[in-house]
Amino acid sequence: VRAAMALHQAADERRRQARSRLGPALYLQVVGGQGRETEILQGPISRTTDRTEAGLRWNLYNSGNDSAELAGAERDVAAAEQDLRRAREDTAERIAETYVELLHLQAQLAPAAERLAAVRQLAEQVRQQAAAGKASPADATQADASLLDAEIAHEQLLADQASARAKLAAQVGSPVGPVRPLVLAAVPPAALQAGQPGLVTAAQQRAEAARARVRPPVSLLAPRIDLEVRQRLSDRTTPILTTEQKSNWQIAARWDLPVLGETTARRNEGLRRAEAAEAEAERVAQGVRADLQSLDARIAIAERAVAVLERQLQQYAQLVRAGELQFDAGRRSLQQLIQLRDSRQAIAQRHADQVHRLLAARMRQAALTGNLLPALGLGN
Repeated sequence: VRAAMALHQAADERRRQARSRLGPALYLQVVGGQGRETEILQGPISRTTDRTEAGLRWNLYNSGNDSAELAGAERDVAAAEQDLRRAREDTAERIAETYVELLHLQAQLAPAAERLAAVRQLAEQVRQQAAAGKASPADATQADASLLDAEIAHEQLLADQASARAKLAAQVGSPVGPVRPLVLAAVPPAALQAGQPGLVTAAQQRAEAARARVRPPVSLLAPRIDLEVRQRLSDRTTPILTTEQKSNWQIAARWDLPVLGETTARRNEGLRRAEAAEAEAERVAQGVRADLQSLDARIAIAERAVAVLERQLQQYAQLVRAGELQFDAGRRSLQQLIQLRDSRQAIAQRHADQVHRLLAARMRQAALTGNLLPALGLGN
């Protein structure tokens, strides 16, 4: 972001340079020197010069070149402003992606911790039953293996969460406190049609800048017209000249026609650069449109999957409670109870994955339509 801000300021200074070329330039010239000269009537003499003069130079017409450069520089400023917006959007999106990943891990931790506590209690219960001769040693071994699996899965999630927290802290430059769920509503259809990210707008502005810099055809033959006004402020030349000019002005028209075609080649170069910039802008816009179209189906599938998995979670919660009661009554085996709990854990994992995919897809959709910063509460 800081680099984009500096480049935006540099583009604005370049625009001021281009605008300055349309106005006059004042100058002050001081000349001091000594030379050997020959006067026709006096012969060789030694002359010292100490002269000061002020003047004004003004390019009145330059075949439209300066106007084209100013128009291009103004669009460069607009493009740099969009580059700054793009830098903010990209930075916000990268930080938000890490935050969403942290939310994803946090959503998985609660079911994993619940599973670990339940399996630890079950393993202790089976060990007591095995010690009392009510359960076989194989059941105790199976319960211990299930407990080990639950512990490894929970520890892995804790490690991933710590890694995501460290990454987020490095990105934002400060410690990360408790994270809160991120609610990101769907982008309204009107915003989908009207908005576009700074990436696309910047490419379009650069294409317009390249097109504005193409010199007009008249520049190939038109002259350059300059005005110069000079005023002598002081002159101490010894010995004095026989004539002395105090002030003068002149207008000069000059035609520059390079024999090998430099002016034509320069204009053709501008045309080709404009075509390349326009093609690049179209490529960027097409890529954004393609990504947006692919997101529609992904969001729709994720929304349906989240709704279905939420119902399945409720159903499996009831099934697990019933399975525990049946296991205590001796109507369900340990293997069946473990499989039932593993199935509920798998559903909880899939639910967390689908919620993460839905949130990430909506965030990407907001980014591709230029609505990410407002959606995250960061302004326009």
